[in-house]
Amino acid sequence: MKKHTRPAFAGRGINFLTREQMEKIHSATLQLMQETGIVVQHKGALELLEKAGCRVVKKHVYFTPSIVEWAIKTAPSRILLYDRDGNFAMDCSGRNTYYGVGSAEPRIIDPYTGEQRLCNEEDNKNCVKVADAMPYIDYMMSLCQVYDHPKTSYEHEYAAMIRYSSKPQVVITNDLESTKNVVEMAAVARGGIDKLQQKPLFILYCEPTSPMVCTRESIDKVMYMAEMNLPVLYAPIPMNGATGPITMAGSIVQANAECLAGLVIAQLTNPGCPFLFGAIITNMDLKSLQPTYASPETQIESLALSEIGRDLYKLPTWGTAGCTSSKMADEQAVLEGAQYITMAGMTGINVVHDVGYTTFGLAVSNELIVMMNDAIGRVRRIFDCVDTSDKYMGMDDMREVGPKGHFLGQESTVKINLENWESDLEDRNEFDRWQALGATTMGQRANAKVKDIIENGKLNMMDPEKDAQIVAILERIDKAEKELMG
Repeated sequence: MKKHTRPAFAGRGINFLTREQMEKIHSATLQLMQETGIVVQHKGALELLEKAGCRVVKKHVYFTPSIVEWAIKTAPSRILLYDRDGNFAMDCSGRNTYYGVGSAEPRIIDPYTGEQRLCNEEDNKNCVKVADAMPYIDYMMSLCQVYDHPKTSYEHEYAAMIRYSSKPQVVITNDLESTKNVVEMAAVARGGIDKLQQKPLFILYCEPTSPMVCTRESIDKVMYMAEMNLPVLYAPIPMNGATGPITMAGSIVQANAECLAGLVIAQLTNPGCPFLFGAIITNMDLKSLQPTYASPETQIESLALSEIGRDLYKLPTWGTAGCTSSKMADEQAVLEGAQYITMAGMTGINVVHDVGYTTFGLAVSNELIVMMNDAIGRVRRIFDCVDTSDKYMGMDDMREVGPKGHFLGQESTVKINLENWESDLEDRNEFDRWQALGATTMGQRANAKVKDIIENGKLNMMDPEKDAQIVAILERIDKAEKELMG
């Protein structure tokens, strides 16, 4: 498989909102934050907000437009991420688009039985192994919850990512203590907290509770990451008609307010700290009362909000793609996931997650990750567009071949063809050869690839001395967990 290493970048791109619409949404957001306000369940944040001029009534904060717009201007316009070895990996700015898997799924579609079941620690390890082997998966998330360790699952999820993959990460933690444990492990990989701050390895994911509540646990994490000058994301997940207004515009306004509340608190904690902007907004299917992952409305809402973040606020952006409401990696999953990947790339969202999510984000499929890796590869090749330099205009070949000739014997035919994108998963054989090779579907080939990686692939291990330090941290927190649980 030829790898196109540049981030997906659609030069022309698409836009869901006009500048006038963005300004209207921004104005409505400021009005909502000032008149209706947001509940902030964190004493330290309340003190910062009141000192900054916001009206605070118990835990209810009425944000002034000036403090919101100050925070937008104060936050940096890009976040740079580095891999485990300290090599530059991601420039989260402009229309650069990077794709990664999702996190903390409770269930997995077993590649051997095809059944959904609860995840375990070995599943987490195997999912990291599969995602690390995919050339177009740019960064890691943990994928599986580790039920073997109920209190320290997030630390074990992170340990698998950092021990078995060199890719940058987006990380979920349980609480402030869990966040500090993860930062400690990342600092081990980097060789010290100062070096981690100089070359960030991960972005911390946390979220408010829709509608319009910033919980103490989430703000603990936002403020800690801001104090450490490490990248943080505060991503709302309103569902239209349930935890957000039924209309797309209304839910975008609410999600914008919730995200901006986190931005304000982060910037008041440490002006200029790195902050990733975005949300996941889904419309609810009233027949099943479930969020419609990858529906047209979900794509429009989530991508439009990130578009505001990039074009109006000049912030690095967050989004989702490569996911599905389907219960398995079937035709629906490929349709929804691939379309969403294309739309996210064309919109130019910086950090795109959830590749491999099925069942509304309740189960992970390694087969879907493998197939979506192909979809991302296709998108990247398409966004390379047409090279019109002299080498690729083909004028010499056309002069030499002339009318009624053919180009099979031209040296350029072989050389240039080797530059074309090609999948090692898709089938391009004629019918008889396809039959002779087993007449397999793409899903069957993806399943075979997943099994081969699990059974025969090598783990991307870190330095043994650092690995031992990570294991020691896990042993320490596991001991504390056992003591706590009696």
